Amino acid sequence: MPESQKDSTLAGAGGIAFGALTMVAVVVGGAPGGNYVEADVKSFVTPGHFPTVIVAGYLALLGVVGLICLLAYLRGTISRIAADIFWGIGVASAASFAVGWGLVTGIPLAAAEGGSGAATPPSTTYVLSDTSINVLFGSGAILLGFALIALMLGSGGSLPNWLRWATLVAGVLALTAPFYFTAPAVPLWGIVMGAWLLVARRGRFGRA
Repeated sequence: MPESQKDSTLAGAGGIAFGALTMVAVVVGGAPGGNYVEADVKSFVTPGHFPTVIVAGYLALLGVVGLICLLAYLRGTISRIAADIFWGIGVASAASFAVGWGLVTGIPLAAAEGGSGAATPPSTTYVLSDTSINVLFGSGAILLGFALIALMLGSGGSLPNWLRWATLVAGVLALTAPFYFTAPAVPLWGIVMGAWLLVARRGRFGRA
């Protein structure tokens, strides 16, 4: 397999992994956020739910590795200055996602390791969880949104027009991800971009 084809395959798989594993971790992990529901908060820190949260955290971090693979490949599709901006913001976004998942999984980990001595009121657990989620979809998603906008502006002639505009839309929606209802745009962009890379003409990017 030619080197460029291997690179695009790795990047495509990375994009799909980021999108899919992020959504799986969010749904399966069940970190409480948004509307306060005491039963959900208590369930999140129960011993029985602890293994699920840890597995979800590992999957999410694997998704972050996939995001870095995707960003590294896309960096080569845009002009030098725009590429540096895109890469710098993108790495900061990936770091925010990684730290956010560490904070999310740290809540049930502290409850499991500390036992009754580390018990906190559900309201406190909720605040910690919602704050951690904001690192994910606040810092992480917003920074990725700026990176996607830079990618759209700098990738003329390298990416198909429909994909560039989809990237712009995803980037703008990512800026509002802390409001939750637009957060799915972030992993969905990763899946769409990854799928396109896997099926696009190898060796060169397809044109619109």
